[in-house]
Amino acid sequence: MGAGSVAARPALRGVVEGYYGRPWTGEARRDVIRFLGARGMNAFLYAPKNDDFHRMRWREPYPASELADLRLSAAAARDVRVKFIYGLSPVLDVCYACDADFDALTAKLAQVAGAGVRRFALLFDDGGALRAPEDVARYGGTDTAALARAQADLTNRTQRWLRRHRRELALIVPSDYAGTRCHPYHQALAPALHRGIPVGWTGPGVFAATITATQARDRADCMPGHPVVLWDNYPVNDTFLANNLHLGPFTGRDPELPRALAGYLVNPMTQAHASMVALGTAAAYLADPKHYVADDAWNAILADLGGGGTGLAVLAAQVRSSSLDLDDALALAAAVDGMTATYPTADWPADVDALATEEMLEAAAPADIAARLGGTPLGEEIAPWVDELAAHVARGTDAVRLFRAMKPDFADLRIEVGDLIVHATGRALAPDVATAAALGPGLAAEAVAVAARIAGPPFPDYFDCLGDLQGADIHFCPQFGLNVHGKMLYVIIRMIPQIFFISDRNVHERLVLLAGGSYTEWAARQGDGSAMLTLTADGAPVPLAADGTFDVTRPAPSGMRLVLATAAGDATARVVP
Repeated sequence: MGAGSVAARPALRGVVEGYYGRPWTGEARRDVIRFLGARGMNAFLYAPKNDDFHRMRWREPYPASELADLRLSAAAARDVRVKFIYGLSPVLDVCYACDADFDALTAKLAQVAGAGVRRFALLFDDGGALRAPEDVARYGGTDTAALARAQADLTNRTQRWLRRHRRELALIVPSDYAGTRCHPYHQALAPALHRGIPVGWTGPGVFAATITATQARDRADCMPGHPVVLWDNYPVNDTFLANNLHLGPFTGRDPELPRALAGYLVNPMTQAHASMVALGTAAAYLADPKHYVADDAWNAILADLGGGGTGLAVLAAQVRSSSLDLDDALALAAAVDGMTATYPTADWPADVDALATEEMLEAAAPADIAARLGGTPLGEEIAPWVDELAAHVARGTDAVRLFRAMKPDFADLRIEVGDLIVHATGRALAPDVATAAALGPGLAAEAVAVAARIAGPPFPDYFDCLGDLQGADIHFCPQFGLNVHGKMLYVIIRMIPQIFFISDRNVHERLVLLAGGSYTEWAARQGDGSAMLTLTADGAPVPLAADGTFDVTRPAPSGMRLVLATAAGDATARVVP
C-alpha cells in the first residue's frame, strides 16, 4: 500500500510491548490484551527488549514455562479478536549471510509458532553495523546501505519460510526508524525488500510531540511499496524516564494521520495497568480521529479505571506531562501564577484561597485511591507517585499557611449594605509571627536547595543510580523525585543526538521557591514596630482601637475597599460588599 492508497483506519491498531526494562508479567500482558479487545483495538506486538529470548539470546529456544506463558497470551488474544504478533530481534549479533543463524532464527520461530502464534515481526532497531566477514562480502561493505541490503535479504528469506509454514510476517522495524528524511539506508532497503512488507516508523523523532499525515506520507514515499506502521513512543517511560508516570491523554496527533498508516502501535509504560490511561485515549482517537477530544476521552477512561472516584483523575492531572506536552499540573500552575502576581500586593487573598482549594482537592486523592484501588495491580503500580503527591501536598499546605501568616488580615468582618451606605465592622490582625517563624525557615532552606538543583541538575548522579539503563534490572530512584507536578529531571530524545535535558518545569518546586523567597524577604523587613497596623477605606484612614477593632461607613453604591497594612509594608485588601 503506497502513500496514495490508504484505509479509513489502520489495519493494525494496538500495542507494541517494546520498551527496555523488566517485561510485564503474563497476567498483566493478558489484562492489556483484553483491554485492547474491549476498546476496538486489534493488535499486540510482543517485543520487550529485555526478554532475553527475544533479543540477547534470540538463538535459544524458550524454556517450557515461558513458552507456555506465550501460549496463554496468544490464546487470550484470539479470544478477544486481537492479533498476537511475536517479534524477534536478532540485530545485536546476527550474521545475516550465515546459514547457521538463519536456521537458528527459523527454529525459534517454529517453536513460537507451535505455541499458537501465527504472526511474526523482525526488529532491527537499536542495533549495530555489519561486522561478520560473510556479511561484508555478500552485501558489499559496512555502510548503512549494505546493512539495509542484509536486513532485506534476511527478511525476505524469513517471509518465504513463514509462508511455507502458513504463517505471516506482519512487519519489520528497520534500523533507521525515526524522522522524515530519506537516507541511503532507506533507498537501499525499499527496493530490496519484498513488496508489501510493512515497515515500522516512530514518527518525526524518537519521541514526537506532534505527528502529521504529511510526515507519514513522506515516510511512505521514502519506502515505496511498503506500508508504514507507526510505533508511537507514548506513554513509554523506560531507561532514563523511569521516574515518570505518564498519565496524560494522546495529543498532537493529526486527525488525518491514521488514514496514512497501515498500523498504529503504542509503546506503553513498564506499568501495564497504568498504561491503560493513555491506551484508552489512543483507542478513542483511532476509533474516530476527526471527532477526538483529548480531555473528553481522558476524563472518561480515568473515571472508568478509577472506579468512579476522583483520586486517580487528580493524580493524573499532576503527572500528565510528557514529551507530547510539557505543561503539567495545570490547576496548580494557574494558582501559583496568580500567587506570583498578587502576593507582593494587597490583593493576594483570592489567589491564596485558590491555592488552598487546589491543595485540599489534591490532599483528598490518596485516600480515594486507597479506597478504590488499594490492593489492585493499578493501585500497586501508581503507589510511589501517590506517596510523592501526598508529600508535595503536605508541603504545599504548609506554604498556604505561611503565605497567610506573613500578611495582616481581618477577623469578624461584618458588612451591612443599605440604600445609601456601606457599613463595615471587624478586627484587624497583625501577621502571625509565630506560624511564620515555624514554617518559614524550612521552606526558605528548601527553596535554596531547589534553586541549587535547578542550577546544577544531578543528571549524572541520577543515571548512576539507575544503573543499566537498558537492562531488565534498572533501579528505581525516587530519591531524585518522581516528577509529580511537572519535570524535575526529564530527558527527551527528538532525534539522536538531539537530546533535551529538563530540570526546571516542576510546579510544586515553583511554589516552594515562591514561598521560601517570600519568607526570606518578609523576615528581612521585620523589626521593632514592623507589625504596627494601619487601615484605610477607599484611601481614607480608619481609626483602629487598641484591640484592633474598627467601625467604618462609606457611601453606597460604590462599595468599599479596605486595605490593612503593616509598617513593614505587608498589606491585605478586602473589597466589600
